[in-house]
Amino acid sequence: MCVLITLLAAAAGSTARCEPTACGQAPAASASCPLAASSATSDVGPQPTVQPSNLYFFNAAGVPVTISYVAKDGSETTRARLAPGLRRLLPSLSGEVWRVRALRPGHPLDQQLLLEHRVGIVQIKDCDCPQPEFVDCQKPPFRRPPGTPNDPVAFENHAGAPLDLFYWNGTCEEMISWDAVGGVQPAQRKPIQSTHGHTFRARSAASRHLLMQHTLADLVIRPCDDETRRAAVRAASPRAIALRRATADLEQEQEELRAQLEAALAALAAARRAANA
Repeated sequence: MCVLITLLAAAAGSTARCEPTACGQAPAASASCPLAASSATSDVGPQPTVQPSNLYFFNAAGVPVTISYVAKDGSETTRARLAPGLRRLLPSLSGEVWRVRALRPGHPLDQQLLLEHRVGIVQIKDCDCPQPEFVDCQKPPFRRPPGTPNDPVAFENHAGAPLDLFYWNGTCEEMISWDAVGGVQPAQRKPIQSTHGHTFRARSAASRHLLMQHTLADLVIRPCDDETRRAAVRAASPRAIALRRATADLEQEQEELRAQLEAALAALAAARRAANA
């Protein structure tokens, strides 16, 4: 551990190449897709790093997709199918690997890999971000109301120097690592009880320099070819989204009516049996 801390400390002052989202900016317009599946497999271990949480997939690919869990032997098991423009929640554990593939039977790009994601620790790095003003909320630690959805997250300090973690509410920042005296140290982990949609900022414990920002956001499934990108634009139109939602509502209503009809027929049959007895 001492060697690891020394190596991380030696990296202090150097910056890392990070995605634009790590500095609170919009994701790259042309996000790249994996060319092929990696050799990554799920490895949860006997004791998961954080509590079971949720993955939120949003299909912006313009085509139906399958969402699959990758077992330790590399096999893929489909856990869900997702239509364009819709969102799906799936429970997960730290260490799991998930893959999303296009579902286009008969098309040359059927089973094209669109996304591969490993659930795990958020590594905090010095991302050379623009420096928004630090505004302290100046209030006591927040206590979660009972019944709040739980999406735990764990951070690990790879910035090479002590840091503090803050919850950013869009206006000011509230320290959530107040129990780490002197800041979260290099190579140290900090688990947080959170909720999807929350944004966290990591700042230098010494100077309040912004190192990185992280939001618990959807895993957005993006198109990987020109044809699919055009389809995604059409699928993302307000009219198309409204039509899919209306269709889903009608399907749910149909299921409810079917259940009511079955219950009514069962009651009628029971009444007839009673009358004939």
